[in-house]
Amino acid sequence: MKKLPCIVALLLGLAFIIFGVANFVPALKSLLPAPTPPNGPEAQEITKAFFAAMGGSGYMNVIKALEIVAGVLLIMKCTRGWGVVLSGALLFNIFFVNVLMKKVWDPLVIVLVLAGLYLAWVGRKGFCCLACCGSGECLGTCGCCNKDGGSCGSGDKKTGCCG
Repeated sequence: MKKLPCIVALLLGLAFIIFGVANFVPALKSLLPAPTPPNGPEAQEITKAFFAAMGGSGYMNVIKALEIVAGVLLIMKCTRGWGVVLSGALLFNIFFVNVLMKKVWDPLVIVLVLAGLYLAWVGRKGFCCLACCGSGECLGTCGCCNKDGGSCGSGDKKTGCCG
């Protein structure tokens, strides 16, 4: 059970990296599952206009680059807290584009969102360190979150605030 957050973070990070890189490497797009089509003609029209605007402006390239960064941050334990924060914002956007615009409950998106929520729940104690030291891995060196001047989390060098 202790390794489960690491496995989930690795899988979610790899998913973000693969889907992000696929935007820049067209050959990789053909290997990925096709996106779920919008549900109904109105949703199709809205989705087409949205992605035309995003793709035409270059904004989608920024989003895909942020997906790659989030994936790398998720894979490394010392930056996982920042990866959860960044991927959480991206997952929020992906989920609501699918549900509100496309009117689709895509199982892959739901699994990714659940993985992100799980990592946020498991790492909730480490978010204190993101706010005070910025590292997400204080390991007893922060001293800014506890009133007694102790470390962010338990103060135990083995677990720290991220453990």
